[in-house]
Amino acid sequence: MTSQERLAVAVDPGPQRTRVAVSGEIDMDDAAEVRADLTAALDASPGGLDIDLAAVTFCDSSGLHVLLDLHQQALDIGKTLVLTALSRTVVRLLHITGAQDVLTVRKTAVSDTPHPDIRRPGVEEAQAGQVRSVDFRMRTRRYGPTVHLDPVGELDLDTRSALDGLQEDLDGVDVVACDMGRLTFLDVVGLHALLDLVRRLDERGIAFFAYSWQPQPRRLLDLVDGLYPQAGRGSPTRMLRSRLKGFAAAAREAGAARARQDAPQGSKRPAH
Repeated sequence: MTSQERLAVAVDPGPQRTRVAVSGEIDMDDAAEVRADLTAALDASPGGLDIDLAAVTFCDSSGLHVLLDLHQQALDIGKTLVLTALSRTVVRLLHITGAQDVLTVRKTAVSDTPHPDIRRPGVEEAQAGQVRSVDFRMRTRRYGPTVHLDPVGELDLDTRSALDGLQEDLDGVDVVACDMGRLTFLDVVGLHALLDLVRRLDERGIAFFAYSWQPQPRRLLDLVDGLYPQAGRGSPTRMLRSRLKGFAAAAREAGAARARQDAPQGSKRPAH
């Protein structure tokens, strides 16, 4: 059989997003064709691609690299690439390589291909046909020039908008510290949203620290760094790995000092 007989890519453009269905075998011989088709579809789509891989019967590392590269290209131009359905072959490949933590997989995508290792909290309810409520919230506390962020839940394609309004009231803020201890899940879209937040803070001269990462988000950071080892110290995740011992106590003291400095003269107690 020829490559064209084994592989098919069907593109269905929409007003905002383009649906793509891939079927057959994706290997070293077919990867260039898939890359060309997906790249053209991504360039033509205003919002990104929804890719159905349910009919993919074989996929090797060359096909996986096409998906990873296209995913990053989409993020770089403000679009998204979402896997909407997966065959058992693709599920196994994502699990073995850890790519399920990098690529964005719709929660119902694995409904007909149960694999315990690719699931995350909430997927079982989605597979049962139930609508899972978005479980993410960002708690904020301010101590003078320092703001503490406490993300709770899952930061992904569905909840990334929760970060949009975090810069509205940061006048006089010098440092933003983010405790990741209760961030239970992070996908690439959520990571991209975090990096955008950090870049916006940096443009305003506000330092950012993140600490107490949970295992799954930390694995995602490691995977991203592994995909782009040439970045070295300029890795996109480097700014999210900073740790500062005793930061909370130091931040409270800094906040108290700033509050005393900014207090009206008449409110200060006379020195004894």
